[in-house]
Amino acid sequence: MTSRFARLPVTYQIIAVAILAYVPTLLFPFSAAAQTEQNQTRLVFEIKNLPTIPDLDTIQNFTNPQPQPIVIPQPMVDPNIAALQDYLQKKSSPLAEHAETILQQQNWKLIIAIANGESTLCKHQMYNNCWGIGGAWNLRRYNSLEDGISDVDQLLTNRYADLDMTKPKNLVHRYVGSYSPTWVAAVSQTLDQLNQLAFEN
Repeated sequence: MTSRFARLPVTYQIIAVAILAYVPTLLFPFSAAAQTEQNQTRLVFEIKNLPTIPDLDTIQNFTNPQPQPIVIPQPMVDPNIAALQDYLQKKSSPLAEHAETILQQQNWKLIIAIANGESTLCKHQMYNNCWGIGGAWNLRRYNSLEDGISDVDQLLTNRYADLDMTKPKNLVHRYVGSYSPTWVAAVSQTLDQLNQLAFEN
């Protein structure tokens, strides 16, 4: 057989050797695979820094979160407006609702004080005119109290700026037309009360 193998061409000899070398793997596949596995380097995987597994309560709180209360921010209230509103409300004056508009006027204290002398802080008035502007026979009409507040402030600035408006007795003759002790007393009393209130500059 050896002589026959030697007489074969070289190409056939190589093919024959390859077939003979492959036959054991066909006959004993598991043994060959085991041998192959032994020759291979084993790959080892290591997992580090595993996160902490949450407990059951944490999982339940996550899946069923407790409803959070809705917090509605409260608007900031100007302390001066609040103080004036409180004063006018205690007097049952309709001007309490217009405290913010009053405080925006240059002569706001005198506006309130004259309203007390003319209409008991606007409780007895007509046409939103709490200040007797125009006189009894020609009383000026306003669409709203805010219009009246703005107009009386301009009137005081334009007609009475040359007088000491902190003293009602200096105003009474020009404003009323004659001296009225009750008007002076009512206006003076209101000015004194307003000056005693704590207003921020």
